[in-house]
Amino acid sequence: AAMDAAGLRKDVPTLFLSECVLVYMQSLHADSIISWAASAVPNAPSAIIVYEQTNPNDPFGKVMVDNLMRRGCPLLSIHDYPTLAAQKERYTDRGWENVVAVDMNAVYDKHLDVKDVERIQRLELLDEFEEWHLIQAHYFLLVATRTPSPQNDAKAEKADWVHGIPIFLAKTAKYDGDCLPHAS
Repeated sequence: AAMDAAGLRKDVPTLFLSECVLVYMQSLHADSIISWAASAVPNAPSAIIVYEQTNPNDPFGKVMVDNLMRRGCPLLSIHDYPTLAAQKERYTDRGWENVVAVDMNAVYDKHLDVKDVERIQRLELLDEFEEWHLIQAHYFLLVATRTPSPQNDAKAEKADWVHGIPIFLAKTAKYDGDCLPHAS
């Protein structure tokens, strides 16, 4: 009711964004938000884009989790969903139809324009690429989509375009597996 009062429309394509938010919440609460978002727009396609931390169990991940905890910012749900596969399952189990998750190294290596990467490298003059890649392996980008409810078959069929956004064309020969499309 509060979202309706705030103007959320259930018949307009909707994008939800979450940047380093859900991982700081207890899983029970974050999972409820994920489920809510999957059902909040039943009469139009919707998507959610999430950027968060991952991989808490390797040496770097343990230091990252401990460092944030000591600063009073515990990653409350990172151990419940410690891998990209666990994150993908989390979203599909809560109503999202198509889910793609990649770590930031994959985004950097495969999905950014090569000329932009070269330009950025010249500007940043980053010497510690090993450390940078280690950090990037502990953050991920997830995109999940859904179409209208099955009882709205006509609308659902017309809304399939949401799954055709280039990030989800991973099933064609041009893309690899669960990854985002390559930049050309």
